[in-house]
Amino acid sequence: MSTVIKDEAKYDEFSVRLRGPREVAGDVDTGAPGPLLKDLRPGDVVTVTLWQDYVVAVTKDGRSQETADAPLGEPQLTTAVGSALLPAGAFIAYAGGRVLARARRYGQRGLPRLLVVHGRTAFGAMLCAVPAMIVGDLTGIPLQVVARLVLLPAVWWFVRRRELRGRGRHAAPALQDR
Repeated sequence: MSTVIKDEAKYDEFSVRLRGPREVAGDVDTGAPGPLLKDLRPGDVVTVTLWQDYVVAVTKDGRSQETADAPLGEPQLTTAVGSALLPAGAFIAYAGGRVLARARRYGQRGLPRLLVVHGRTAFGAMLCAVPAMIVGDLTGIPLQVVARLVLLPAVWWFVRRRELRGRGRHAAPALQDR
């Protein structure tokens, strides 16, 4: 085994060259010098954790260091991106279908305010993915979904309240589909 640590201004390389069975032999990128890599020396015996043919951790004397192939954080990020794109896609499908179905009416009278409200609600729902992702990183995917489900009605309520609340004599009329 040999360790490589190159820490230059524009180039960082932190890797371990492992010798052993074919599944673990080769260079493994650790992504950072610590907590274990900086103390490893050629010839040290290490324990390697494999996950789906990838080395995800290197351990020596009870100290462990994850590698760049560790899948931590990926499920939360994937869930957050998917839950952010879902409202956008749903709104585009809804608004596009509605405009196609009532094209003549909307061409004569203009687009209804209701589409604007739904668009703002969809945008707010997309923004809910950020705090939900933070909750997911701290607790896991089930609570990420719960956080998202709690935030969505709050966004809907806020947008509706803001749109329905009058602002003096120049307030917009109550929401209705024209």
